[in-house]
Amino acid sequence: MSDILCDRFIAPTDPALLAQSWCSHLAPIFEAELASDADLASPIALTTYHFGEALIGSVTAPAQRLKRSARTIARQGVDHILIQFYTAGKSRMGGARRSVEINASQLVVFDLTQPIVSEAGPVSATTVMLPRKLLGDQIATIENLHGQPLDYCSAPVRRLSYTYLSGLVASATSAEAHQLRYLSSAAADLCAACFQPDVNQAPALDRLNKIAICQFIEEELASESLGIDTLITRFGLSRATLYRLFEHEGGVASHIRERRLLRAMKLLGATGGRPRISSVAYATGFSDEKTFSRAFRRRFGFLPSEALEERLVAHCGQDNAPVLLGWMRSLSA
Repeated sequence: MSDILCDRFIAPTDPALLAQSWCSHLAPIFEAELASDADLASPIALTTYHFGEALIGSVTAPAQRLKRSARTIARQGVDHILIQFYTAGKSRMGGARRSVEINASQLVVFDLTQPIVSEAGPVSATTVMLPRKLLGDQIATIENLHGQPLDYCSAPVRRLSYTYLSGLVASATSAEAHQLRYLSSAAADLCAACFQPDVNQAPALDRLNKIAICQFIEEELASESLGIDTLITRFGLSRATLYRLFEHEGGVASHIRERRLLRAMKLLGATGGRPRISSVAYATGFSDEKTFSRAFRRRFGFLPSEALEERLVAHCGQDNAPVLLGWMRSLSA
């Protein structure tokens, strides 16, 4: 008998229930809606193995629309990164500011604390879900790649990561309990290595600057004085250079505001006692609760107090939670 926990999508015997059953199985990760032309006669599968500190598996999905909404994020309170290595098919990702296409031989990063919408054709992929804390000093880079593609076949370390993860999926049933934490630790290290820039390439110098700036921003989010002038002084860069580095984010001020609000969402959804909204506001660099609540509602579509209520409702229903959602929450424990 295998020492590893495995969760599989089991298709219902009644074909009429297949679409509903599939969407329900995906619900812990995405709100799913099958495309009108989805081919339900083709194989559909989602297999997930619990490696202790990582969830690793594979998916073969029909054409569908996937959404991870702000309400889902608030309700779950998980703080993980999902990486999918596409082996077949394509999809189009739409985040807060950008829409891009993902193709086979590319990986895509999902920061599960950030909303996203995906319009996907039939897709097959190898997947890994990791707690944010396991990705170390690369997390600022990874967060900013939310919904973005990277080639993995043409990049040696990314190709190695894919080969390792797909190998784990293929041999998971032979893994022994005492091996799991080492296997998941190796998976986390390889995934973090996927996002290291090549320091010998000129564009990578900009990326290294951006990594350093993003890390500084994350460390200083509680500071109300954090802004463009702070970064100019700290890094010796011009306003024009800062804007260029953060052009895709709408400028560095927009990026800082986004990171403050995403941090606030994490704090509101964290396990433990119920936080005061004013405390969350000050902890994320807002001058007062009213300004914070207005910015939060403009970004997510509901108030911080509603986010707290969503989390409370979710905790009350934990006994009946799907296996996959329970596993996602266990990664935070």
